[in-house]
Amino acid sequence: MRLAYLVAAGSLVAGGLAIASLMIASLAVVRQIVRTDAPRRERLRVLAVDDVSSSPYTVTLPLNAATQAPGQYAIWFDSGRGYAQLGTVLAVDERACIVTREVVSARGTPLRAGLSARWSGVVPSQAADVGLPFTAVIVSTALGPAPAYRFDAPIDRPPALTWAIHIHGQGASRASPLRGVPVAHRAGLTSLVVSYRNDHEAPSSRDRKSMLGQTEWRDIDAALDYAVAHGAESIILVGWSMGAMIALQLTRSSQHRKRIIGLCLIAPVVDWRSTILAAGRRARVPALVTRLALGALESPLWRRATGLQESMHLLDLDWIDNGSDLNVPTLVLHSFGDLSVPIALSRAFADAHTGLVELVTLPPAPHTLEWNRSPHRWESALSDWLYRVQLSRSPWRSSE
Repeated sequence: MRLAYLVAAGSLVAGGLAIASLMIASLAVVRQIVRTDAPRRERLRVLAVDDVSSSPYTVTLPLNAATQAPGQYAIWFDSGRGYAQLGTVLAVDERACIVTREVVSARGTPLRAGLSARWSGVVPSQAADVGLPFTAVIVSTALGPAPAYRFDAPIDRPPALTWAIHIHGQGASRASPLRGVPVAHRAGLTSLVVSYRNDHEAPSSRDRKSMLGQTEWRDIDAALDYAVAHGAESIILVGWSMGAMIALQLTRSSQHRKRIIGLCLIAPVVDWRSTILAAGRRARVPALVTRLALGALESPLWRRATGLQESMHLLDLDWIDNGSDLNVPTLVLHSFGDLSVPIALSRAFADAHTGLVELVTLPPAPHTLEWNRSPHRWESALSDWLYRVQLSRSPWRSSE
């Protein structure tokens, strides 16, 4: 999720808060909130790579909070044509400000010193890397065919009646939620890892803008159609960041909502208004600019200026104060190191749904990198919750 746009908006009003400047700044914020084509800049320099013929080999990078963090990460380079999965930190030289990490695997452009790279938490980065049999399938949405990965339940068990639908966040792709597939597989679930409008894999809407979950849920509802048509009797939604908002919207609006027996939400956006206001404060953007941007998102009069096909309904995207209809067990996996979506919002969400929402706080990690930082704790929490949810639920009864 991209909320750093607020820093740029703040610079537009640095010289004064005239009405024209306020309008320009607020529209700049809006356009960044809903954009789906943000560039992925490769700003990390590859300093050294040892003998790539050895296995494993190593890469040396500049030392910073990300590159020295424990866990599993990756780098993309050569404009996304090269990818390397990184493992253990092998050496840290604070005087030289460098870190050396193990290279677990790589593909595409050969990794070499001098390349520019982009840090990433997408591990694995493609379905084949999960290590499980899968099928590339198509979900028919109102906008056209949307590609998905289907991982069937273990063949040594009865056909899975419960499916997990994995939903990525804003600005991400199907690769991002692959991290959760092995856990679902071990729990005996079939997994469907989906794409949706404007994510550069599924068809685009006419305005090519993100609606923050307000319309994207319809594409995932089509994925539920697919799951039900192929034998799913109950469904667990696994939503990452904005994907969590999409999952929540499905519990309210999906034609299959009676089949949804649980939600797992990772670093979730549960209230867009509060999330954007928090980002504005963090970026030291004048509160008036941020509030004007929120007003512009909701105003039919500003639609031409914002480029949106329809106005936002931010109250409907608030599951803290406007989520009394939530009625399924929900697991939240979140880190207090998340600066993009404050964990305070997850705590407020859990407090608003006592007895229904279980919040598991994980060690410090940036937004949606909880698994990367603590894979064993992340997977253990999800595995235990999946077991309890399936054990406590009776078979599906009827749908609306």
